Amino acid sequence: GIRVPGYLSTSMDLKFSDVPAGCFASLEAVPTAGWLQIMVLTCMQEAGTGFASKPQTDDAEAGDIALDSWVRYDDPEVKSFKLNAERQNGRAAMLGITGCLIHELLGVDALYPTGGLGGAAPPTLY
Repeated sequence: GIRVPGYLSTSMDLKFSDVPAGCFASLEAVPTAGWLQIMVLTCMQEAGTGFASKPQTDDAEAGDIALDSWVRYDDPEVKSFKLNAERQNGRAAMLGITGCLIHELLGVDALYPTGGLGGAAPPTLY
């Protein structure tokens, strides 16, 4: 995986490289204050008070809180196609991450699962 240089938490002397790669293990390794910061930022963005969003107005469609530089589609057929594609991609992503989480719970590396259920290293390729 990708390892970002630097500290995740300077007060706890926790580097990004110290955080395990697995989802469940990383949940426990990241400090609670870090997760709270992530949740607050996400809630601010969803509420329209974040740095890349604007408050909901009466003249905009429900949920349209993106900045003016965001692309909006006037043609209903194109807009319907784009929204449907986004919905389908979201569903595929949810199924993919669910599969990765199940593999991790079973003790198998989801990205390279040939190591077996014990989590052993995969066989050497010749």
